[in-house]
Amino acid sequence: MQSFPVGNPDRLGAGEGSGLLTSILVCAVDTQKHHFSTDSMIWNILKSYQMGQKSLSNVFGYLVCGVSAYTPEQFRSYKSLESHVQFTNGWVQELQIIKPANSGNTVIRTKVLHSQRINETPLKPWVIIANDGQVSCAHCTCMAGIAEACTHVGALWFKIEAAVRIRGNKTVTDVPAYWKIPAGINKVHGEVAHKMDFTSAKAQRIALDRVINDNSPMPGLRTRASRHTPQATLDDLSSLLPVLHKHRAVCMSTMETYFHDYADPVQPAVMPKPLQDRLRDPQFDNAPLAVLLQHCETVKDIAAVSKEQANIISSHTKQQHKSSACTVDYTRWGIEHEETARSVYQAKQAPHHIDLKIELSGFCINPEFPQVGASPDGMLHCICCGKGCLETKCPAKHKNNTVQEACDGDRDFCLQLVDNTYQLKQGHRYYTQVQTQIFVTESKYCDFMVWTQKDLIVVRGMPDVRFWKSCLQKAQEFLLKVSLPELICRHYTQDASTPQTSRVMAVKSPNTVTVPQVRGQKRARELE
Repeated sequence: MQSFPVGNPDRLGAGEGSGLLTSILVCAVDTQKHHFSTDSMIWNILKSYQMGQKSLSNVFGYLVCGVSAYTPEQFRSYKSLESHVQFTNGWVQELQIIKPANSGNTVIRTKVLHSQRINETPLKPWVIIANDGQVSCAHCTCMAGIAEACTHVGALWFKIEAAVRIRGNKTVTDVPAYWKIPAGINKVHGEVAHKMDFTSAKAQRIALDRVINDNSPMPGLRTRASRHTPQATLDDLSSLLPVLHKHRAVCMSTMETYFHDYADPVQPAVMPKPLQDRLRDPQFDNAPLAVLLQHCETVKDIAAVSKEQANIISSHTKQQHKSSACTVDYTRWGIEHEETARSVYQAKQAPHHIDLKIELSGFCINPEFPQVGASPDGMLHCICCGKGCLETKCPAKHKNNTVQEACDGDRDFCLQLVDNTYQLKQGHRYYTQVQTQIFVTESKYCDFMVWTQKDLIVVRGMPDVRFWKSCLQKAQEFLLKVSLPELICRHYTQDASTPQTSRVMAVKSPNTVTVPQVRGQKRARELE
């Protein structure tokens, strides 16, 4: 309650000032010289009231039937009767009360939070009541409070009414059950939804009345009575499960009976382990070659890879040309200019093709014959020619020459001029490389490009089936008779003292396989 000196009523309007002076005269007390009680004495003062069952009727009689001190009309403040919501929600703070010794009236005040502006200064309603519960005067610091009837005065009244009702309701410790009244809220904090009370105002009012009228030592909860709902079982849902499964409900993927149908059909491919780790077997050390070759026949299919594994190997090796392990001084210049040559190729060839695209390629393996692999410098795609591969050569030896000068001055050069047309020499090792790339990548052609700083020549190679069958047979025989024995027990290099003595020579013919030269004569005699 705001405290105004008795001798200074000019601060209010004429009607308001006279009403306040009348209220102070009724109380016969100067509020500035008395202290309001907020301790347990408040319950002793409220106990002296004789309101009884007339509490609610007094609230109704004042807010609705009461006559304004400023107009000869009734308040008819029906809206204020809904102010119990502010009380049950804890908007009303603790009561402060003063009862002068020589007066039959009591002043009760409190603080009420704004319903929509929680962080603003609380409003301060107050009432003056007689011992029989009749209201002599009321006031509030809100705009409507000047008329002595507002929701904040009503909220104060509902808290007083609740305090009066529990004046005789004592706990086992013989003290008033004041904790049954909703505690005042000073500040509203954020809260998770499942901890919020969404009970309606009517249900909260009923629950509060039940708590106040109950003499049990424990406070009741302001929530609806809980209902026991039996837990559903799978048998209860047996008719629903097929319907959910038919519509591919995601919850079915967690059920033992149905989860197999929800497994991802595309499983992630796993990089195959190196053959050396899978084939190394110390028990074949120093074993005769005949015995070792018999064992190789049983494990020759270990090099097999799936299509998914081949794709992941190609994807992981697209940048292998940048690794120092894949370059030597002789090839470094060509690798450094490979990107430039590829750009020149695309600029020159794009006008002659429809939607030409070049994609980088890694190490390619064909699951049909995994004994060989190929590393094209690019994969070609166009609507007119289909799928092809690109092999780029940037010879450092002829970097300042034209291709014609390289052909004339170097008999070992890969190209030759026939009828004014450049062709790739069939006996050259690059011809084998081109055919391997075509069949491993299942391409329709291979564009073999030679780039120097002065010239660019592109020769298109087409599949040579007879040549490829011969090469593939040699590669498969080399894997069986040379690679597998070396991987299993280092058959050809375990006696070698230096890396130079363990160099593998080339395959000369389909029926003759040249194996690593070794220092000792034991391995040589076994092959004869």
